[in-house]
Amino acid sequence: MFVGLTQFFKKKGLICLHRLISPTLRLDCAELDALTAKYLQAGRSILFCCWHEVTFAGFYWFRRRDAGVLMEASRKGDVLAAMANSYGMRDFRITDDHKDPQTVRGTVGFIKHLKAGHSGVIALDGPNGPRRTAKPGMVRIAGKTNAVIFPIGAAYSRKIIFRKRWDQYQLPLWGSRAALRVLKPLEVPPELAPEQEKTLQAEIVRELNKAMEMAENAVKKQKPGV
Repeated sequence: MFVGLTQFFKKKGLICLHRLISPTLRLDCAELDALTAKYLQAGRSILFCCWHEVTFAGFYWFRRRDAGVLMEASRKGDVLAAMANSYGMRDFRITDDHKDPQTVRGTVGFIKHLKAGHSGVIALDGPNGPRRTAKPGMVRIAGKTNAVIFPIGAAYSRKIIFRKRWDQYQLPLWGSRAALRVLKPLEVPPELAPEQEKTLQAEIVRELNKAMEMAENAVKKQKPGV
């Protein structure tokens, strides 16, 4: 019972914290909005990917977009899933073991969600790291669903960094400027040899790191109060 109450208050606390801070963020994401609209209007599903450390603003940006999210099947994942669900997103649960039946069910459900015309979100180094090290599988998911990959970088002008966490998670402060950037959407052929898959995954990581740098530069260039 105590564990259940703890989980309940963690969920409610995280949702309240997110809903208090997120509306105050001064989002700079016009280019991402336009590019997303372009592909959705063309009938394409989009597979958004990011690093785990900058998911805070992403949750808010994805609200009411009917996106599916791959999440850890754990008590920690339960808390994050509650927040995602509160914004209208659907969670699909996985573990670090790709042979785990839970991972298989979650991945299959996620693929069906994308094939039905919805978008999806993956933290490439989640759920438990190592930090900024991409996990395999995303390229295959994109190939199976004909989804275009958007590597998204995010940055905040003022933030708290939790340096003892594996991902060094970033919590933006009230009223911070927040930039979301994507450089180049990536197409994935339906059939790939293992070496081609590795090459494409390496390209995704490069593009993602470039997008992170671009977002950092954007919040530095913005004038105070903008």
